[in-house]
Parts: sequence; structure tokens; C-alpha cells
Amino acid sequence: MTTWWMWNPAGTPPRGRFRSEQSLAKAAAADHVVRSADFTCPEQRRRATAARTDFLAVTGDPAQLALVERRLWTLLVALRRSLPIREALAMAPRRAGQAALVAEPTRELAELDRSFDRFAAALTVLRADPSPEQLRHTAALD
Repeated sequence: MTTWWMWNPAGTPPRGRFRSEQSLAKAAAADHVVRSADFTCPEQRRRATAARTDFLAVTGDPAQLALVERRLWTLLVALRRSLPIREALAMAPRRAGQAALVAEPTRELAELDRSFDRFAAALTVLRADPSPEQLRHTAALD
């Protein structure tokens, strides 16, 4: 299994003496770094890893890349935050009258998944076709 991490593009790594960047990433707070180990669900880890891998292969205008990186960061954090909700919904027993309680979180998760998948697909296309137009399109996705 590949271990990876991504720093918050708006933040700075903590100062101090660390033996490696990996030890620094392990010691960092959750608002400074997203780690592959944060994704306990194999499916969500696979999705996050694929998007991050595609992003790392992208080159181009630094300003546009910064926008893409910030969007990827936002989506990875949202995906990480959704894990407890996904787990709770999967474990919840299905009972009469419970549909209304799970409808809103399920809708929100579906919207997050659509947004993440749309962005991940754009990153995949950008990796295959690293044109300035495709980079601008990916950076403009919301």
C-alpha cells in the first residue's frame, strides 16, 4: 500500500527538527495535512489516492495549478470528514420511520461524491491532455 500526504496549500509546515518529511507529516495537525491513513475506507482511500496521483502528474501555469491544488485539498478534506457519516449510515439498522433521518446526510454525501468524481475525472483528462485550456477548465471547476 502506498502511503502519501498532502500539505494544506494555504498553510505552512510546522517548524522544528524532523528526521524526514514523512515524520513531519505524521506529526502535523489534521488542518495542515491530509494523509492516506486518514481514509480508513478502502474505496475512499482509492478515490483520494487516484486524484492525488493525477494531480502530481500535472504541470503548467503555477497560478492555475495553485487553484487546482486548493480545490483538491478542499475535496480531500471534505471526503475525510465524510468518513464517519458514511460509516454511521452503513451501520445504522433500517427501521420504519428512519428514512427521513438518513435522507439529508445521504443527499449531501451524494453531492460530495458527484463533485469529487467530476473533479477527479477532470484531473484524469488533464493528466492525459496537459493543455493550458484543460488546466484552466479544471481550475475553474467548482
